[in-house]
Amino acid sequence: MDETILSLSERGQITIPQKIRGKFLVKHFICKIEGNDIILKPLQTREEFVQELEIAKKDWKEKGGLTLDQIKNKYKI
Repeated sequence: MDETILSLSERGQITIPQKIRGKFLVKHFICKIEGNDIILKPLQTREEFVQELEIAKKDWKEKGGLTLDQIKNKYKI
């Protein structure tokens, strides 16, 4: 696991580096304490979920893909 040292600002804030933020398509995180650890977990809002679906739909239209019925037929589900 890569480790990055972060510093608190005078206002008690931490900036998550772009190389880490870039791995997530979300802007909200859940913060919790487990023992002596601070855990951040990505939280996808409804708006972010819809935005991700719209991107996937556009990508599907541009590159083509299978419909749900085609997938069912192909894999005999």
